[in-house]
Amino acid sequence: MPTISKIFAVIDPSTDNQIALVRAGKIAGRNESISVHVYEALYSNVENSDKDALRRVETARHQAWLDSLVAPLRESGIEVEVEIEWTSNWRDAIAPAALRAGADLIIKAATAHSGAERRLLKTSDWSLLRSAPCPVYQIKKDDISQNIKVLMAIDVSRTDALHSKLNDLVMDYGKSLLVGAEGASLFVVNAYPNSEKFIYKEDLAERTGVDPANAFTVEGLPEKVIPEVAEQVQADIVIVGTAAREGLKAAVIGNTAEKLLDAISTNILTVNANK
Repeated sequence: MPTISKIFAVIDPSTDNQIALVRAGKIAGRNESISVHVYEALYSNVENSDKDALRRVETARHQAWLDSLVAPLRESGIEVEVEIEWTSNWRDAIAPAALRAGADLIIKAATAHSGAERRLLKTSDWSLLRSAPCPVYQIKKDDISQNIKVLMAIDVSRTDALHSKLNDLVMDYGKSLLVGAEGASLFVVNAYPNSEKFIYKEDLAERTGVDPANAFTVEGLPEKVIPEVAEQVQADIVIVGTAAREGLKAAVIGNTAEKLLDAISTNILTVNANK
C-alpha cells in the first residue's frame, strides 16, 4: 500500500478558486501524518527598470495571498508549507519543485485543451505527466460526493513486467484512497482490444478484490471505454497507469493517460511505473 506523507498542491495564480488546494486539504484532513506543500510559480512581464524590486513586491503580495488561502488548513491542524518560485518557465518548474519538496503526490487543476492543442503545444498537464517524480492527481471538479467512487483502469490482457507493475500500482492507489473515506466504493474497468483478450468480469473482480457488480470488461480503445464507464458509475476519480517518455515520440504521440485528459470529465490520478 503506498504511503502518502506529503502532498504537493499547485496553485493557479489566475483565480481564487483553488480546487487543487481544496482537494489536498480534504485528503490531508483524513490523516494527521500528511502535510501539504503549497507551490506557486510566479513571474511578471511588466516593464520595470528595477527587476529585483518588482520581484520582491510581487512575491510579497502573493505570499500574503497564499497565507490567506492556507489559513483554514492550518487552523484545522494540517501542517502546511508555502513556496513561491519566480520563474517564467512554470510548465517545466513544477516537477523539479515537487522533487525538491519530497512530494508523494502532486495535485493540480487540469487545464482544458483540445486534442489538437495537446498534440501541437507543450501543455503543463502533459509536461507534468511525463516528468513528475510521483503520481499526479489532476482535478477537473471538486464537488465530489460524500461517498467517493474510485474507478481503477487496468489492462490484464498484457502480462509483461511494465503493465503488471502498472496494474499493481493502480490497484494500490485505488485502495489507499478509500482509507478513512466513509461510504467510499471501488470500481474497476478493463478495456480489451478483441475477443481473444476477453476476460470475465468475475475473474477481473477476483483479481482486483472488487465486488463483481463493480467490475466492467468492455471491448474497445481504453480512451473511449474508460470515460464511458466513468460516466456510467458516476466516478469521482479515475486512476490510470502511465509510462514517462521523452524525445520526439513523446511530443507527438500521447499515451492512454494523456488521451484521457480531455476525454474524461472527472478527476484523474496517474501513476507512473518508471518512478
